[in-house]
Amino acid sequence: MQKNTNCFSPLFMLDRTVPPKFKEIENINFSWPVRHLLRNDIPLYVLNMGSQPVIEVELIFKSGSCYEVYPGAAYFTASMLLEGTTSKSTQDIAHIMDYYGATISARSQADFCYLSLSTLSKHLSPMLELLVEMLLTSNFPKKSLKLLKNVKSQAIQMVDKKYDCIAYKRFCASIFTKEHPYGRHLTVQDVANIQLEDLHYHYEKLFFSDCSAFVSGQVTTAALQLIKASLEHLTQKQGIQGNQLLPDNIPEKIEVVEGQHIQAAIVIGKKLLAKTEVDFLPMITVNELLGGYFGSRLMQNIREDKGYTYGIHSSIVALQQAGYLAITTEVGQAVWQQALQEIYKEIEILQHALVPIEELKKVKNYLLGHFLNSINDPFSIMKKFQAAYLYGLDQNYYTAFYNQVRNITPLEIRSLAQKYLSLDTFTEVVVR
Repeated sequence: MQKNTNCFSPLFMLDRTVPPKFKEIENINFSWPVRHLLRNDIPLYVLNMGSQPVIEVELIFKSGSCYEVYPGAAYFTASMLLEGTTSKSTQDIAHIMDYYGATISARSQADFCYLSLSTLSKHLSPMLELLVEMLLTSNFPKKSLKLLKNVKSQAIQMVDKKYDCIAYKRFCASIFTKEHPYGRHLTVQDVANIQLEDLHYHYEKLFFSDCSAFVSGQVTTAALQLIKASLEHLTQKQGIQGNQLLPDNIPEKIEVVEGQHIQAAIVIGKKLLAKTEVDFLPMITVNELLGGYFGSRLMQNIREDKGYTYGIHSSIVALQQAGYLAITTEVGQAVWQQALQEIYKEIEILQHALVPIEELKKVKNYLLGHFLNSINDPFSIMKKFQAAYLYGLDQNYYTAFYNQVRNITPLEIRSLAQKYLSLDTFTEVVVR
């Protein structure tokens, strides 16, 4: 009689009352892209790894909203690249992508604009041809701009009805001022004002600034040669500095009363550290402990113990010229003042009491485990590379991250909280 080797047999069932063995994370090692320099002086970073025949190509330009002359020009220029070329309509472009099962996307942020291609390796040639054509011969059809403006205007109006979005916009405007690109958000009036000639100006003068190219996946020698030959058609332009200096600001307490919602949105935070500053990495652990993950102190207090919210989160955001800390949540209208008091109480505890060793160990394990989980394929590894490269950092940044997390002490955490989390330096926004 044949033995039962079914993995679902009782003989092979896991005993879920026994936790898996704990293994200390001893180091963080992952492949680093290889640098090539194209004939047009565009740096090309290649990460050849992965088990699937897929390639991602991403072009990043230092031409986000910080550099635009006309509000909205960066966003609409990037969006219009997908709307047609001198020989192809937007429907033609969509049909080609559907036929090959590939995607090309464009997006803009404060500092950068991105154009990304994801395709099967066997379809790399026609998709690269389309990518370069979209970059070099986009015709910015007027009809498409009108449609995009309508869609964007409606999206802004929808966002401006959400309390959490209102609060976050007011927060950014307070810590950076409305005049600085980091504190300015696109308005319905900006969308109405944008014209085709504004996009042409941004495209011709600014869009191709400081281009860098990134390729990840199964990159054969033939594929690499094809990518190089295609991208060498682009023109590298020297970038310009951000058009405004970061202003000094006075911490504010802002209360916006709308009176039409059962919840109040809260944002508390401040300008903090740029990614290149020495205390940026240790502050990641401080932030994680305070409100960076589900087991954080703010979650335990505001959600689990008090039941004021479904979720509360603290994050450190890195931008090219600055960084900031933001604590965000939505709570019931009846308890928003109590929620504020509890948030500040948790910050004060960090400033005065040493973190218990077991709690700190749990945070360290989470940070390192989460990081390892985020570098399990070539495309996510490339994202980590970009997160260092775009700020002028190298692989030593992640070695330093590992060492900081492993070695930070309760005394250092208390010292950092005292140095950077003084309550009188926080801007507070409540929309209710």
